[in-house]
Amino acid sequence: MGMTTFFILLALLILAPQGLSKGSFYGDYDYTDVVYYQEQGIEPPTFLARPQTFRVEVGQSVIIPCDVENPGGRNKLIIKKVPASGGSEKLLSVGSDRVTPDARITVDGSRLTISHTRLRDAGTFICQFDLEPPVQLRHTLDIQYAPSIRALVPREQRVAKGNTVFLECKAQGNPEPVIRWSRKEGDLPSGHRTEQGERLTLEAVDRHMEGTYLCTADNGIGEPAAADMSVTVEYPPEITVENAIVRTGVGDHVELVCVVHGRPPPDVVWTHNGSPLPDTIMDTQLHLPQQTTHTRTSYQAHLSQTHIAHRHILTINPVKEDDIGTYICIANNSRGQKTAPIEVTSLPKPPQVTSSPNGGESTRYTLTWETESYYPITEFIIKYRRTHMDAWQGNHDMVMTDSWKSVSRAVDTEGVRQGTVTHSVTYTLDTLEVATDYVAVIRVRNKHGWSAESENFFFSTKKVMAVQQSTSGAASLISTSAITLLMLLLALVVTAIQKREHQMRDTGSVVFS
Repeated sequence: MGMTTFFILLALLILAPQGLSKGSFYGDYDYTDVVYYQEQGIEPPTFLARPQTFRVEVGQSVIIPCDVENPGGRNKLIIKKVPASGGSEKLLSVGSDRVTPDARITVDGSRLTISHTRLRDAGTFICQFDLEPPVQLRHTLDIQYAPSIRALVPREQRVAKGNTVFLECKAQGNPEPVIRWSRKEGDLPSGHRTEQGERLTLEAVDRHMEGTYLCTADNGIGEPAAADMSVTVEYPPEITVENAIVRTGVGDHVELVCVVHGRPPPDVVWTHNGSPLPDTIMDTQLHLPQQTTHTRTSYQAHLSQTHIAHRHILTINPVKEDDIGTYICIANNSRGQKTAPIEVTSLPKPPQVTSSPNGGESTRYTLTWETESYYPITEFIIKYRRTHMDAWQGNHDMVMTDSWKSVSRAVDTEGVRQGTVTHSVTYTLDTLEVATDYVAVIRVRNKHGWSAESENFFFSTKKVMAVQQSTSGAASLISTSAITLLMLLLALVVTAIQKREHQMRDTGSVVFS
């Protein structure tokens, strides 16, 4: 030990009894090198408080209590801190003197106050008397703060249909935040409104999974934090048609509509009977409804194309004879091609029977049906025959019992105006059998030809009479059976009496009649 160090230590020993605090020269030496020994005849100091954990939100104030019993003697209360993030102890105060330069910290007796707490204030606070052995009290300060969150994947992802997409977020906060996923457009692909976890997996993506996904972190402190990510799916065109068959006629006004989805936005063209429609190449980018409608009219003035958003419309006005046929909507993008046919016809629609299957007459039945046709119905044909339902068969198969009969009639079209869509026709079948099941099919005709057959229609003639006859027969059968049973019982009684008489004669008994 050098002479300089020796004289410094000697001065400390001389000055200490005069009340010079350690904090006065803390910057000149390491305080931990000096150890106080308990003075004889004085009770050692003890802490009144117990170790505690203080939890405060960032920005609030906190008091660290180091309340002492028997604080007498020359021993000074020392308050130190071990940072929560790790590192060496830091001296905060000695006695009533603040050593740390942090102005937010004040000392009042045995209590240390921290105003406007920050994250770096978290850690272990040590209240200590440097005796041998040391007397210590340890408190923990936990600084809680609102969450923050960030995405670990690109904020915009473009993927091909069928691929798997991973969305991931990382959150910070105290307490540990809970991360929940949601979707701006509605439910998640799983059907749930929210899901919990740091990662969200979207498997076999399609256009219905597109949208903006939110990961939200919440720990109950302050406001939740959120990060958003968008998913865009590239896929081949998808087409649906509003009406696969359009019934029309000369002079009519019709619209053929195909609804097209795809990314990149598909180009859409039309063909008629295998030939491209003239002047059909046009701007086919998808447009929002509020934007300008795009229309292109060909050199055939009665044909025009329009599309708004995903609806592509081919308008024919007025319809000509040459416009009848098959139209195909063709959509194409870099992911593929899709087609959808629309049949434009002048033939009637197959009839649909509207009458009740249970007839009200014994030998007659009135058929009523409707059909769609731009032109008036000029003729119809009905085919019918008897059927029998095998009640003992589990599948209730219809068994045909005879050949088809047919009847056809012309329809009076006087007063029927062209352009009427729905036509109703009624016809009564005669000379049918009582309480019998039948099946019928119907076709109708306009000036352009016959419709396809209707679906099988099953009906029956009136069955009340048959039920009554069956009931009468059953009653007669019951009456006859009752008489027969009664006669049998009488015969048994007579036989028993006769047998009894014979027995009594054999024993010499007297029988009184």
